[in-house]
Amino acid sequence: MLRLFFALQPTAEQNAALTAQVAPLIGELGAQPVRAENLHATLCFIGALEPEKLDGLRAVAAGISARAVTVRFDTLEHWESPKVLCATASEESESAYALAAALGEATIAAGFTPDIKPFRAHLTLARKVSRDLSVTFPQSLAPPTIVRCDRFVLMQSRREESGSIYSAVDSWALYD
Repeated sequence: MLRLFFALQPTAEQNAALTAQVAPLIGELGAQPVRAENLHATLCFIGALEPEKLDGLRAVAAGISARAVTVRFDTLEHWESPKVLCATASEESESAYALAAALGEATIAAGFTPDIKPFRAHLTLARKVSRDLSVTFPQSLAPPTIVRCDRFVLMQSRREESGSIYSAVDSWALYD
């Protein structure tokens, strides 16, 4: 079984800069940082899928026609339930929301059963944040990270002893 999801991927440079920017805070929290190469914004989580169904999912993605996406990640939030620290956008990205909605609708129409949750653009920066941080978060992320994507990606998640590993399976162009 493959564990799959559609996502936006910041550039390697953006991921490295953001990781370096928040490293001192993550260290203070005693949390587990997410590796820079794993940063992404999930658009539509598919979940476990048999490898033979991958071509059907690729066909769904190929049928998506959406604008390039820009998201301004300018806030740090602590989400208590999953115990994560995230970079979020204080203003909704209409293009990211539209792409997430189109992917969700198209995967359902094609007979897949994605995990449909209300879309909220975020990059998970750290896991296992165990302290109560409700007093100190949200806080501003300065400078903000502005992510512009002209492609969306089908990613695979694999669990390893060292943590989750994310790798791109395929990608599709977005138009300007």
